[in-house]
Amino acid sequence: MLDLQITVDGDKIVIEGLDRLAVMIPTAIKRALTRIATGSHRESHALLSGPGGAGKEVRRDYVGFTKKSGEDVIFRSFEGAGGYPVPVRSGLLRDSLDFLFPGQSKTAGKALTFTAGPDEAVIYDSAEYARVIREGTGSSSKYGPRDYLTDGFEKFNTGARAVRIVEEEIGKEIPR
Repeated sequence: MLDLQITVDGDKIVIEGLDRLAVMIPTAIKRALTRIATGSHRESHALLSGPGGAGKEVRRDYVGFTKKSGEDVIFRSFEGAGGYPVPVRSGLLRDSLDFLFPGQSKTAGKALTFTAGPDEAVIYDSAEYARVIREGTGSSSKYGPRDYLTDGFEKFNTGARAVRIVEEEIGKEIPR
């Protein structure tokens, strides 16, 4: 069994222990990271596909005020708001979820640049409010955190699946 350490660091899933292997068998490690990123992305995407959305009946209205003007504003709470899996209203949060293969870079959203190093795969959400949903801050504070990135990876990694994938890909490189 490989000696891999998998940790969650903020909004990153870090798989450590691949450095030496990446030098010896780089294509196997890149294939493994690609499979892990693809599977984790699929599970995270499912956590952004909850019921609800625009056009659903308004559960309740409440009055608040804007910080700039102090005027009363009516806020609407939609059916399923705050649910998990995260309800789909416009689909932007779900559509902004993406991933990078090892060595890729991409600019998304408001000039956000995401980069995966040669031995990294990155799963990210470029929606402006993605962090608010994940951390349960700001307008999502009443619902609490809904960390679909970490939860998606953990669901994918059930039974140490990530390590098994790395071992499978290394096995393809080693002659029998």
